[in-house]
Amino acid sequence: MTTDTTAERIVFAAIKTLLKRGMKRTSLVDVAYEAGVTRVTIYRYFGDRHGLVAAVCQHLTDIFRRAAKGNPGDSTHDIDVRLERLGEELGGLPPGNLLALFDEIHRRYPPIYEEFRAARDSALDQLFEQALAVASQERAIREGVNLQVVKGMFRALIMGLLDSAAMIAANVPYAEICETVTTVLRHGVLKN
Repeated sequence: MTTDTTAERIVFAAIKTLLKRGMKRTSLVDVAYEAGVTRVTIYRYFGDRHGLVAAVCQHLTDIFRRAAKGNPGDSTHDIDVRLERLGEELGGLPPGNLLALFDEIHRRYPPIYEEFRAARDSALDQLFEQALAVASQERAIREGVNLQVVKGMFRALIMGLLDSAAMIAANVPYAEICETVTTVLRHGVLKN
């Protein structure tokens, strides 16, 4: 996505409107109104509805990519900070059910969804691998633990809880969800 503030405002308005009304009941006019621009401005920046949905998914993908961006010498603390930032950035999104939005995008725009999902999963895998490398260097991994299962749990917990209707209804901050998943996995998988 461009760094243009108008484009950013439009994408954020699209996310807000889509989470509030759903894909089916959201028009470009609704997004334009929420962003304080004209429908023509949306066409100028994104081409059409397809382009806008792609920009929304790119915005969400960038949140996960930033969390996965680390350095070779990162410590456990550095990874914890990135997970916390992931939760904070997701928490900065407008309220709504991301799972329902992703489901609608998947049905209406399968290629956009698949690209988003692949990038999100790649970022989560990268983050997990970095955490695993740090834990291995610190000799903190329990012997005999199946790391593929742990990797699957990490991805399922992060994505499942972020999209959980119960978590959304309870207004649990995304940062708290990420912190709790980290704590549970660390103490359930790593040595004391």
